[in-house]
Amino acid sequence: MELLNFTVLFLAAICGGALNAVAGGGGFIAYPSLLFCNIPPINANGISTVALWPGNIASAFSFKKDIRLSSKFILYFAAAISFGGLIGAYLFLNTSSKTFSSLVPFFLLFTWFLFVFSDKLRSYFSTHTTSFNLIKPNFSHLIFMFLIGIYGGYFGAGLGMIILTAFSLIGLKNLNEMNGIKVILVSFNNGIAAITYVFSGIIVWDYALIMVAGALIGGFYGAKLTRQIKQETLKKFVIVVGAVITVILFCKEYYY
Repeated sequence: MELLNFTVLFLAAICGGALNAVAGGGGFIAYPSLLFCNIPPINANGISTVALWPGNIASAFSFKKDIRLSSKFILYFAAAISFGGLIGAYLFLNTSSKTFSSLVPFFLLFTWFLFVFSDKLRSYFSTHTTSFNLIKPNFSHLIFMFLIGIYGGYFGAGLGMIILTAFSLIGLKNLNEMNGIKVILVSFNNGIAAITYVFSGIIVWDYALIMVAGALIGGFYGAKLTRQIKQETLKKFVIVVGAVITVILFCKEYYY
């Protein structure tokens, strides 16, 4: 049974890391796989965050040639989303397991809807906004990123998709550049949350390390494939998997 758990988690981490690099939605794979292996929800969320974090860093290196915005711009956003991640992680660690379990299906449902309509949202905002100052974001942008960071620190699934939608709202246009900045910001946010979770003692390291290895593989090669894969096919796959997992968790939490 232990070997089966390790195999499931390793493969799930590869898929999760690749999805985060290409389209987002890795949490739909990583978090439920831990529940499948009978890991309690609080521990599962912590392990998922720690495990997928290195994959985001690997993806960031693969996107570095696509990023044209100034480093100062990225650092402003990184600071805001990191501080939000710290607050979110604190709130998470002070939430009871029962309360968190009851909230997870709603988080996944929200993320699923956002993923389903992400293209339409980006299309709408790209035609109704103008590019903003590429050197220094304004205060409202930083507050927006701080609030997104709180969500990411509390429950990381879908963070990348939320960031992409936010980028479209404030005027970014190039999807590859948006993906590159996204994985940098997710890396900062998840890094702060992961460190907080590690010191809290909720991480089961046997499972976390095998998932870190899988996420590194998936994150690096997922980013390499982002210009070749048919993203529409991948998106349909994530939508179906996300819908099934969300329904299962709703049924498990509220009907059984």
